[in-house]
Amino acid sequence: MTFFGINYIENQLQLNDLIKYIVTFVLVLVLFIVSTLYWRHRIQTKYRDLSIIVLLLLLFTLGLQYSDYIQSESRHSQSSQMVTFIENLAKDKHLRSSDVLVNSTQLTDGIVVKIKNSYYRANLSSDQSNYTLTKTHLMNKKILIEDH
Repeated sequence: MTFFGINYIENQLQLNDLIKYIVTFVLVLVLFIVSTLYWRHRIQTKYRDLSIIVLLLLLFTLGLQYSDYIQSESRHSQSSQMVTFIENLAKDKHLRSSDVLVNSTQLTDGIVVKIKNSYYRANLSSDQSNYTLTKTHLMNKKILIEDH
């Protein structure tokens, strides 16, 4: 079972967004360079063709980014709920937030929480405004902790 720390949950979406922004910036830069070459050498149509190809790639990338943005907002909202849950749980147990690990990056009913050497199942209310912890035991003792 994989457990995630608060640092991993807070930083998971930022890397993907950074990569998408870099790709978009590079495509805009290449489009500018190829368009400039086309305007300089209007006789050579290869620059015009390259400009069209890069423009289409840029539009495709922007379309993907918009679609990912909508999904990312939903995941970010759910991840921020998990961060709030971890912080509140750590405060209730008088621990540091980094001492609480969870087996999911999104707040859902039935997640497993690792506090020190004990495992708990978090039962959430229907509106996710409160929770109860029930001590549980893992069948698989092989645990990988990811806290980047």
